[in-house]
Amino acid sequence: MDIKWISTGLLVTGATALALQLPYYKFCFPVFVIAHVILAYEFSVKYKNLPLFLQNIYFIALNSIGCYVWLV
Repeated sequence: MDIKWISTGLLVTGATALALQLPYYKFCFPVFVIAHVILAYEFSVKYKNLPLFLQNIYFIALNSIGCYVWLV
C-alpha cells in the first residue's frame, strides 16, 4: 500500500470526526500531525516538491498548536 493513501485515510478520518464533533474529536489533531509528517516526507524526499513540503510543514505547526490547546 502506498503511504500517501495511509495519510489520506488519516486526514479524511480526522476531518470527518472534527466536522461532526464526535466525542473523540480532540484526538484528531495528533492524527493530522502524523498524516502531514508522512506527506512532508513524501514531498521532500520522494518528489522534491518544495511548495507542498512547506505547506505540510505549516500544517504540522498549526496542528501541533491544536494538540497543545486541546490535549494539554
